[in-house]
Amino acid sequence: MSFSQTQRLQTPLSSDTFKPSHDNLVDSNSTPFAPNSQHKSYVLDTSPSDPKGDFDDDDDGLNLRVAYPPPSQLPPPDRRTWWQKILPDSIACRLYVITVLVETTIDLVIEGDLLLRFHEADKIQSLQTDNIAIASRKMPVYLSVFALAHVFQLGMALDAVYARNTLQFFALTVFNALFLVYAIIQSSEVRKSLTTLSSSSGFSHIPVNVLTVVLPIVIAVAELAYVALAWTIYNEFGWKVYKFLGANRQIKKMFAVYQIYQCLVKFDVFFWVGFCVQFTWLVLDRHSWEFYITCAALPLSIILLVEGHLAARYENKWMMASFLSGCVGAMIYFSYKFIKVVVKKDTPEFAPVWESLTTFAVIAIILLLITFIYAWMVMRNFGRGLKDQISRNQASSGTNHRAYPSLSVRPNRMSID
Repeated sequence: MSFSQTQRLQTPLSSDTFKPSHDNLVDSNSTPFAPNSQHKSYVLDTSPSDPKGDFDDDDDGLNLRVAYPPPSQLPPPDRRTWWQKILPDSIACRLYVITVLVETTIDLVIEGDLLLRFHEADKIQSLQTDNIAIASRKMPVYLSVFALAHVFQLGMALDAVYARNTLQFFALTVFNALFLVYAIIQSSEVRKSLTTLSSSSGFSHIPVNVLTVVLPIVIAVAELAYVALAWTIYNEFGWKVYKFLGANRQIKKMFAVYQIYQCLVKFDVFFWVGFCVQFTWLVLDRHSWEFYITCAALPLSIILLVEGHLAARYENKWMMASFLSGCVGAMIYFSYKFIKVVVKKDTPEFAPVWESLTTFAVIAIILLLITFIYAWMVMRNFGRGLKDQISRNQASSGTNHRAYPSLSVRPNRMSID
């Protein structure tokens, strides 16, 4: 070790040796009070800058504590009218509803006028032959069924627009096409019947030939509008397919089967009721046992269809098994009636009505077969998550379940893609 290093180690250390570089900044402030042996703290002025006496005492009773987490804000009040809540904001859907309303109104007015003419002609006819009596008896029933079909179509259209179910839009297009065929056949029969009877002028005083021509024309124009609007609605809402079901393709396929099944059940109602009404009032004797059995079967069939709807919605296997058994019984019933009508079509009681009864029976049997197949497919999907997915989305949206989501929270399209 060198001499300089030894001397440096022996030199006593002072406080200036370790003085920090910034000590010159705090020297003047390092002793804010006089040094002595007792501890002192800083003396601060604790008087408020704004004394309480300078303010009013109106807010003394307010509780200014804030809860955590803060409460959620209430949604703004819904100021829409009743009509705005039902109709969606889609122009195509609104045009669809307007078209259905116009068609239903015009056709019901025409059919009401024709029914009035049949009723007045039946009163003033002093001597009726068998053909005239049959015509005056069957045509009002046909017109009533036709009017019932229009009311049913209106209800189905409103349901399809409210839920934006594109499958139901296309089904109604096919249903209206069947309307057109039925109206053409009915117009010729009405024209012949009112020519035979001593008909009145009705409340419109328009010739029968004009009314029977206007009726199918209105339905044909409405059919073109339905095709265009259904396709427009399909394209307009096609980019949001099954938004509320998520991305599970298996759930989407199951929901597609569910939708088709529910649509079939709705159309079953009309054709079952239409066949039973015609068969009861045009063929059966009111004093026969078959008349009372048919009258009892009508409400039971409606209850059966409601059971099928609820069984699919709540995934109840016992209810669905009961519905499938009822479908088998209904197919046996309609098959028996169909064979009876075909075998006795040349008899006086079936000759004037067998075409219409056969048409309704065949359509009812075909729909029953398809409904049975889809009901079985729906039952196989029980317990695979469709019910939970629908219930979860309905609970999160705060709406009651329908066959489809309600308008306020529904996806923009419900289809079978």
